[in-house]
Amino acid sequence: MKSLQNRLHFGLAISLFLLTLLMWLLVNTSINHIFNKMMLTRLEHDGQALLASLQQSAKGELSFKNSQLGLIYQQVYSGHYYLISTSDDQQLRSPSLWDLSLKVPEVQTGETIINNVEGPDGQHLLQWTSRFKRFNKTITIAMAENTNALLSAMRTFNLYFALAAIAILMFLLIIQGLIVQRSLRSLAVIKQELKALSTGKIKNLSKQVPSEIHPLVNEVNHLLQQLAKQLKRSRNSTGNLAHSLKHPLNLLMQLAESEDIKLPQAVRDELLFNTQQINQLMESELKRARLVGSYVTGQLFSPHKELPGLVNVLERVYHDKALSIQYSIASDIKFAADRNDMMELLGNLLDNACKWSSEKVYCEIYKDNSIIIKIEDDGSGCDEKQLSSLTQRGVRVDESTAGTGLGLSIVKDIVELYSGKIDFSSSKYGGLSVSISLPLT
Repeated sequence: MKSLQNRLHFGLAISLFLLTLLMWLLVNTSINHIFNKMMLTRLEHDGQALLASLQQSAKGELSFKNSQLGLIYQQVYSGHYYLISTSDDQQLRSPSLWDLSLKVPEVQTGETIINNVEGPDGQHLLQWTSRFKRFNKTITIAMAENTNALLSAMRTFNLYFALAAIAILMFLLIIQGLIVQRSLRSLAVIKQELKALSTGKIKNLSKQVPSEIHPLVNEVNHLLQQLAKQLKRSRNSTGNLAHSLKHPLNLLMQLAESEDIKLPQAVRDELLFNTQQINQLMESELKRARLVGSYVTGQLFSPHKELPGLVNVLERVYHDKALSIQYSIASDIKFAADRNDMMELLGNLLDNACKWSSEKVYCEIYKDNSIIIKIEDDGSGCDEKQLSSLTQRGVRVDESTAGTGLGLSIVKDIVELYSGKIDFSSSKYGGLSVSISLPLT
C-alpha cells in the first residue's frame, strides 16, 4: 500500500474498529456483571429469608412459617426456584419446580457456590447454593433464577450496539477521510508543481507547504539550483576548452599552409588535412559535451520562436542553391527541452537536408501522443543499406559532400538523451525523410 492517504485511512479504520470492539467488550462485561450481581443479591436475600422462616416440628420435620417470598415461587416453571435439603434427607421444593428438581453441587458449611445450570422448559438458570447449620442439622439451600430474559436482552443490546457502532464508524471514517484529504491537499499542490516543473512551466517549487514538507521542498530547490550551476560550469568549461584549442590548431594550419616551412607537399597536405579533421572532430565532440537532455527541469522550447531564425540562417548559407525551406508548426506547441539541445538537433537535421536537397526542404512539428519532428528533402535519397547506416558515428553516404558525417550521430545522441525514437525512410518528395518522436514529459 504505497498511497499515504490509503495508509492513513486503513490505520484509522483498524484503530476505530479495535476501539469499538474494546468498548463493546467493556460495556457487555459490565452489564453482565451488574445484572448477575443484582440477581445473586436477590437470590441470597431470598435464601436467607427461607432459612429464617424455617421451623421444626416435634417430629423433626421442617416447614415454613410466615414466608415472604411471594407468589412467583408458586407458579409452575415461573423461572424462580428453590430447593432445601437436610442431612437427614428431608427436601423442601418450590411449587414452581413441579415434579422436577435442581442439581445441587457439593458444598461445605458456610460456603457459597455460584453456577449456571439447565432448568425446566429449556431455561438457563443462575443458581446460588449455600450450606448452613440449624436445628442441629446441616441445611443446604439452592436458589435459582431464569436468565433467558437477560440473555435475550443482551442479544438485542449487542445487535443494536453493532448497528450503532457500524453507523458511527462509517460516519467517523467519512469525517476523517475529509480531514485527511484536506490535510493532504498541500501535497496535491506539490504534485502539480512537480508536473509543471517537469514540463518547464516553473523553475522551482513553492514553499507554501506544511512545515513537515519544507525540508523536502528546500532540498529539491537546492538540487535544481546545483544542477543549473553545474550545467553552466560545464558549458563554460567546454567553451573555454574550445577557445583554448582553436588558437594552436589555427596556428598549425597556418604553418602547414606557409611557404616558409620547407616541407614536402605530400607532408604539408597530410598535416593540413589531419589538422582540419581534428578541428572538426573537436567542434562536434564539444557540441556533444554541451548536450543537456531531460535532466534539467524548468525549461520550455518554443519552435514558433526559434525555428524561423534558424531557417533564415540556413537559406542564407545555401543561397547559391536558391533553396526554399518550408515549415509547419502546430499551433501553440511548447515542450520541456533545453533550447541548445533542440537547436542543435534541428540545425543538424535541416543542415543535412539542405546539403542533399535539390530545391526544397520540408519541416513539420506537431503533437501526436508525443512531439513529432519530421524533416524531408527532395534530393536523390538513399537506398535501404544506406538508410540503416545513417546514424552510425562518422558514416557518410556521399564523400563528395563536405562534412565529417557526425551530424546525424549527434542527433541520435540528443534523441537518446530525451528517451525518444528516430526513424529514417524515403521521402514522398524523392529524398530522405527523418522522423523524430520525443516523449511529452
